[in-house]
Amino acid sequence: MANRPAGFVVNRAGPEDAPAITDLWFRHLAETSGGVDPTFTPALTAQKKTARLKRALAAGTLLGWIARAEGQSRLQLAGYLTARVQLDDPLFGDTFEYEPVLYIVDVDVEEAYRRRGLSSLLMQHASEHARRQRISTLELAVVVRDDRAVAAWKKQGFEPRVSVMRRTVAKR
Repeated sequence: MANRPAGFVVNRAGPEDAPAITDLWFRHLAETSGGVDPTFTPALTAQKKTARLKRALAAGTLLGWIARAEGQSRLQLAGYLTARVQLDDPLFGDTFEYEPVLYIVDVDVEEAYRRRGLSSLLMQHASEHARRQRISTLELAVVVRDDRAVAAWKKQGFEPRVSVMRRTVAKR
């Protein structure tokens, strides 16, 4: 894989990686949730999220790639990417023609390893998988209030496709 940042190894994620992915996911969420959008509050415990990830990775309904710094233990991650093949439009169903996409579910990089090209490296692996499956489009959702994330994805060539807008109404 071209442009591999020195000192990192990327492998496909398996069910055994679910605890480490969950751990990094919860730590990243704690880092961003309050200031970005407080509506993103986990509905799952770490134990349930881990079990769900294990099942999805084992079944192949969720794909994943994990990055480790050389010498890191199996329980530690420098970063990960999870994705799924999306066969129909999640917002519009079968209303419009829709070619399958590789939908990037989540990407997290440990704070100590940021700004070293790891998210780009993980995206290279996901992109190569999409090419092998004859999928020509990658898609992801980003919280518009997360300026850092929006800028990072734009830098990697992602462009807005649809803007989902939200308005809160008073509860009775």
